[in-house]
Amino acid sequence: MRKLLFILVIMMVVGGVIGLLMRQDSGYVLIAYNGVTVETSLWVLVAAIIIALFVLGWVKKILFIALRPSSSLSKITDNLAHKRAAKNTIRGMLELVGGNWKKAEKLLTSSAGNASYPLINYIGAAYAASEQEEHERSKALLRTAHQSTPEAEFAIGFAQSQIQIRQKHYEGALASLLRLQKIKPKHRQILKMLVSVYTKLKDWDALLSLTPTLKKEGIFDEENMLDLERNAFLALLEKIKFRNKLGESNKSLVSDVESLWNKLDSLSQDDHMRKLYAQTLIAFKDEEKAESFIRQSLNKRWSEELIYEYGNLRELNSNKLLNNCENWLKKEPRSSNLYLVCGRLSQSIRLWGKAKDYYENAFNLNANSEAMAELSRLLQAMGDAKGSQNIVMMSMNQASERLKPLPLP
Repeated sequence: MRKLLFILVIMMVVGGVIGLLMRQDSGYVLIAYNGVTVETSLWVLVAAIIIALFVLGWVKKILFIALRPSSSLSKITDNLAHKRAAKNTIRGMLELVGGNWKKAEKLLTSSAGNASYPLINYIGAAYAASEQEEHERSKALLRTAHQSTPEAEFAIGFAQSQIQIRQKHYEGALASLLRLQKIKPKHRQILKMLVSVYTKLKDWDALLSLTPTLKKEGIFDEENMLDLERNAFLALLEKIKFRNKLGESNKSLVSDVESLWNKLDSLSQDDHMRKLYAQTLIAFKDEEKAESFIRQSLNKRWSEELIYEYGNLRELNSNKLLNNCENWLKKEPRSSNLYLVCGRLSQSIRLWGKAKDYYENAFNLNANSEAMAELSRLLQAMGDAKGSQNIVMMSMNQASERLKPLPLP
């Protein structure tokens, strides 16, 4: 308060002094330039100069406030640019989803500089460029994305691997995916993409090493997992069979087949694959392992396909095999293939009557069974030509029932 009063007193004194001076002598000023003259009093000129300096000071302040980055005007301008960029980003993403690649790329790249998250723009534009077969431009956009947001390495790498797969650059995609897997080993989509790439590259050994992780993380359901393991087993089995043709020892091949089977435990749910595994063991001359596998497998779950292979064991004790089959008959009395195998095993140890009975039971359960031919041949050898002929006639009659009604000469 005192300070304000002091300033007012000073201003009054200065004003009084200036007033007295102005009354004593107003002064005279003449300004002439290029034929133009301006006449005024000294005090009017002084007042004009003071007012001009005051106005210039305010203009300077206004310009400084308006042009500095933190000013409201600058903020308004920036907000407008950001809003425009956000709008173009949305439009670009919609065009991308709609398949208008060229327009999508243009909108996304042009708005990236003012976008809040330019990473999205550059990745989207990279996808659009890739769809236009502009692979180099796509790579350049991904590099720009990394420069704009270095910490988003995983997201950029993920986009890169997807683009590489779409371009069928599977080797490059594999390298990208392996880098990403090191960052996030349990990432579900990365694991799925690795399965796809390994399958395309036919790298079954790598796929085999990945199956424990796939099962642990529950990446696929049982049906898809079985299908995956089935394809891997068939492909790797072909390699093993090729090694057999090159003369590699059966012992080494059986060991590899057994190891492969144990790693792909989902295959035990597939009857056809169980049969194939048993056939492979028999083909590689390891009937003991084949018999053990078939017996243990059938004790867990019955299979008409697998029991058939039990009758193809030639080097083992037929009495013991027959005893096992007769024990199964107590649980599976409606299995035609089991009766067929019992008949063949009985015939192999010269139990003709027993073989005949088993063949007849198999034939009664399944008229199309191989037991018909076995029975006919056995009866013929036993001297029952008429019985053998009756079997042949029954076979022909059954076949004739399936003949189409066609004209005859």
